[in-house]
Amino acid sequence: MQVDSEAIAAASSQGGVLRRVAPTALAIVPVSMLFGVLASRADWSLLDVVLISLLGFSGSGQFALLPLAESGAGFFTMLLITASINSRYLPIAYMSSRRLPRAIGQRALLAHMLGDEAYATEQEQDRPAAVWVIRGTIYLAWVLAALLGALLGRLIPTAWIGANVNLGYPASVVLMYLSITQLRLRLFEPGKRAAQALVAVGLCAVTALLLIKLLGPVYFWIPSVLLATAILKRAKL
Repeated sequence: MQVDSEAIAAASSQGGVLRRVAPTALAIVPVSMLFGVLASRADWSLLDVVLISLLGFSGSGQFALLPLAESGAGFFTMLLITASINSRYLPIAYMSSRRLPRAIGQRALLAHMLGDEAYATEQEQDRPAAVWVIRGTIYLAWVLAALLGALLGRLIPTAWIGANVNLGYPASVVLMYLSITQLRLRLFEPGKRAAQALVAVGLCAVTALLLIKLLGPVYFWIPSVLLATAILKRAKL
């Protein structure tokens, strides 16, 4: 018990938190740079890239905006699609709300900086100070890397990148890896029944597939997220 307490204290110290978040922050740098490169090649200004990274801060949502903007989609269409994609943050925001400070302004800012990477890095025993370090580090790394990518995008010759190359693919790979890592940690967390957790995750997957079949690949997203939130809450995951 003493060893566990010492390990928790070490992981919660500022140095321990920085060591924990550093690999994740480095991992998202190339993904954010890819967004900056693609946005630059789509004639987005540096200010556009910085503002969407600061205010949007959603990897998949930002990548989804690129083809929508190029096709001339309206503002409300882009807002609806982005909100639909980002609705996946509802369950993780709910589950991580106990780690946030009580001040409304700080809670709002930290909630804005919540992402898949931060949620996968944080631990249940983290205090608000640790959450500030984790989310702030990832947020800053994302914004700065996007700006760097936009600058590089102006320097990379068009001939170097073929028209059929999907530069956004690594973003999906990173997100998939983080999702699998988080599931593995949650399923085999001490004190939790792995079988019950597996059933809950399987039920979420089946629900999503049924909704895709019924509603299609666009409109299934929000009801799927809401039902998954209810299922995981009931399973206490």
